[in-house]
Amino acid sequence: MPITKSDFESVENKVITLMGMSGVGKTYLSLMLAEQGWLHYSCDLEIGVNYLRDDIETALGEKNVITAADLSQLSRYVGELGQHDGVRGLSLAEFKTRQKKYIEAECKTLVDVPKIVKQALADGHHHIVNDTTGSVCEIDDQSLLDDVDENSLFVYIKASPEEEKKVLQRAQAYPKPMYFSSEKIDTWLAQYANDHKFTNTDQFDGKDFARWVFPKLFENRLPKYQAIADKYGVTIPSEAFQGIKTSDEFLNVIKEHLPDEY
Repeated sequence: MPITKSDFESVENKVITLMGMSGVGKTYLSLMLAEQGWLHYSCDLEIGVNYLRDDIETALGEKNVITAADLSQLSRYVGELGQHDGVRGLSLAEFKTRQKKYIEAECKTLVDVPKIVKQALADGHHHIVNDTTGSVCEIDDQSLLDDVDENSLFVYIKASPEEEKKVLQRAQAYPKPMYFSSEKIDTWLAQYANDHKFTNTDQFDGKDFARWVFPKLFENRLPKYQAIADKYGVTIPSEAFQGIKTSDEFLNVIKEHLPDEY
């Protein structure tokens, strides 16, 4: 539930759930806060080292060595369709299986939030930052989002038009595996196949499909982030966080964007 400035100030132990597109600064801010005593709960890391550890090792045939600084194994597990430069990607069936396992694992990381908060406070942390994935907006379990809301404040870091342009440019230059909206993926697959006269996904160029589909995924996600922020928290432009170096500055930015009253 959205809160006022005075409500926020009265909470002794702050728990912030950061939300927004990949590259908008969630992890950068989280790591900065962790250096100043906050508990940094990384959903990406939990997915990779906890809930999908065995699946990743089995699928990739190698030891799971995922760290907060290197999530490349998780990305390779999510994988791409078709092929690229002669390297075979995933079949459609395997692709969808991994997509399903990924979002289920992501939901489990959020189920754990109340437990993580309780343990962090018991361990002496005064504040906790929940660093969510870029696909958190794809979760349609309202009761789960309600539970996260009961234990934290959702803060949507909204990219500026210039940052949005950079995100899109980066996705074209360095396409990577993504989680796709369950209600959209079949439509996008069919559109791409039709545009390229393909009869099945084995004919796809995985990198080209990633470049083609990302702007559609991006456009589809933005209103979902906004809807979560409107219902549960606050929207803050990313530029408001630029240059901040301390926990107090971070909290002041949030407070400044909360309403005086409802």
